[in-house]
Order: sequence, then structure tokens, then C-alpha cells
Amino acid sequence: MKAGDILICYGTGSSGSRLIGHAAMATSANYIIEMSGKPHNASGDSWRKNNAHVKSKATFFKEHTKGSDYVAVYRNNHPIYSDRASTYAYRHMYKEDNPTYHITSTIFQKSPSYCSKYVVLAYYWGATKKSWGDGARHGIIPPHQLPSYFSDSFVPSYKYKVTSY
Repeated sequence: MKAGDILICYGTGSSGSRLIGHAAMATSANYIIEMSGKPHNASGDSWRKNNAHVKSKATFFKEHTKGSDYVAVYRNNHPIYSDRASTYAYRHMYKEDNPTYHITSTIFQKSPSYCSKYVVLAYYWGATKKSWGDGARHGIIPPHQLPSYFSDSFVPSYKYKVTSY
């Protein structure tokens, strides 16, 4: 796994929202940043508050590979932009301005955000605006359709499928 890899979860246990599916991004070979829509602390008070969080690769894959659930890993063909996107997500969309969680059709506004929008914005704001395809300027970005929202050479390639960890 490399910084900027896009992780798309499939299966019944993969969604933290009403939509089926989930998306996240690797920040390094060992860590993943995500907006799951689920509270991530014991009190549960993070719901709709600063909801982006970082997990170890082991924790993330164990949560998303139970039973028949699996994670598809996609990689962008521009390693420098991938690294910039993951760094931006960590520094500016997690540490500085961690967005609130809410599924909204306003795409280019950082907050509120949700899993697949979070990944797109990390590339758009952190790497290059050229990463955005000719897709809709408004609407919800479904996790399973995430690769199709990137432009030409930025369309991530399917690398592998994680079925257990």
C-alpha cells in the first residue's frame, strides 16, 4: 500500500452511512484516513462533528474484510500527486480543518463531507484540480463509482483485492 491509494469497501458491513459502500485513502504504507460517519470515540460525541480519523492498516482491513466483505485498492498513476493528496488530507482535512460529516450534494465545499467526497477533495485541493474529471459539479459521489470521477490520466487503476487481514 502507498500514500494516496484509494480504498473502496464492498459488503454489508462497509457502510457508516445509509449508502452501501465506503471509501478511504492511505496516508502511508501503514495508515489510512477516512470519514466513516460512525462515532470513533467511546462517548460517541463525534457524530456530525470532526469525523475524519486515521486508523492503522491492520485495524481498517480487519473492520472491512469480515465474512464476504472486501476492500478494492486503486492507485493513481501519478505518485507525486498521490503523495500530495494524502499529505493534504492529513494536514489540512484532518489536523487543521477536520470537516463535519454529512452527505451533501455540494462537491467542492470541504465541510460537510463524507467518505468518497473526502477522497476526491484531497486530490482536487491537495494535488491538482486537473485530477477532477468532466463529471457533475453537484451531486453525491457514490463510493463504488469513485474512480470514474477522476480525469484521464488521474483515473486510478485497480491494483488488488483484500479479502482478509
